[in-house]
Amino acid sequence: MAFIGNSMSFLEKIKNVILDLIFPRECIGCGTEGSYLCGDCQRKIKINRNFYCVVCKKPTHLPRICEDCGKEYRLKAVFVAADYNDKALHDLIHLLKYKFIEEASSGLGEIVINYLEQNKIFQNFDFGPDNTVFVPVPLHRKRFLNRGFNQSDLIANHLSEFYKIPKKVLISRIRNTQSQVELKKSERRENVRDAFILSADKSFDKNKKIILVDDVVTTGSTLNECAKVFLKEGFVDVYGLVVAQRED
Repeated sequence: MAFIGNSMSFLEKIKNVILDLIFPRECIGCGTEGSYLCGDCQRKIKINRNFYCVVCKKPTHLPRICEDCGKEYRLKAVFVAADYNDKALHDLIHLLKYKFIEEASSGLGEIVINYLEQNKIFQNFDFGPDNTVFVPVPLHRKRFLNRGFNQSDLIANHLSEFYKIPKKVLISRIRNTQSQVELKKSERRENVRDAFILSADKSFDKNKKIILVDDVVTTGSTLNECAKVFLKEGFVDVYGLVVAQRED
């Protein structure tokens, strides 16, 4: 087993060397060497301070789903950390999601934490280690094997470590759905319908507050479909947390 562990460590080092040759560790904002997003450029990314319903964009006191949209969307709130159109943020998301640079997840995690801290989200919604669980939105097995990781899981790991709140993989994606990016709103809903199932033990505490973690939200269809799975199984409080929202 020690040999396997050492071999994996060696392979990880080789992978990092290759990635450094292809995608050198340079800040995507200013080109400074050493990291993909330096501290100065990270601080320039504007954190959302105005709250709105993620579905209809109606301003709200807190980032809850408004009463009208709540008739169809089952999430209590969706927290959006920053603007997808911010170039540095956009490039960092693409570096993680499409260039497969896992290290970029650290910068995205920091941006989400900054948002949560500046807006006192955990205090306002009573989230804590004893009553809350981070749940990454899952990839289908085929897409996971192609990418080598789930970007939402990596971001959730950073949040879990910072807040000492457990991260649990409680749902699975059972259909390899088409990418949501090019689909219309109605098509997105149909695309992810019944795509998820609960994979947690039936005895898992249904009183836990579930925070679904994803990188980007557009219409909220994927998060909503995941929320339906939890509510059907008896959970009550389900929220979404994303780095950014892309325009429909």
